[in-house]
Amino acid sequence: MSGSTGEMYFSADGGVYDASGTMIGTYETDDAGRVDVVSTDTDADGVLDTTVSDTDGNGTFETGVVDTDGDGYYDTMIVDTDGDGDFDTAAIDTDRDGRADTAAHDPAGF
Repeated sequence: MSGSTGEMYFSADGGVYDASGTMIGTYETDDAGRVDVVSTDTDADGVLDTTVSDTDGNGTFETGVVDTDGDGYYDTMIVDTDGDGDFDTAAIDTDRDGRADTAAHDPAGF
């Protein structure tokens, strides 16, 4: 699979590259060849910054996990619980202990 998504490019070797050609992550495909997991380390510190996944194989990402401070724990997790393509549930870890401190759900999506 090759192509681009914003400033990211997916190559046939399973790598995700930025516009300068630097590898910033990896991706995996399902049996049908659709991308179902993308993980990136955009600041090259060895800790994943973002992981998104297509948990039901429908071609859209239902789960996203973001580590904005590079400590190895998620800071924000977003989930599309009803499969409509809009993230409707979020959990935020404000004290950086790896556990959600705040959660929100909006059926209309964020």
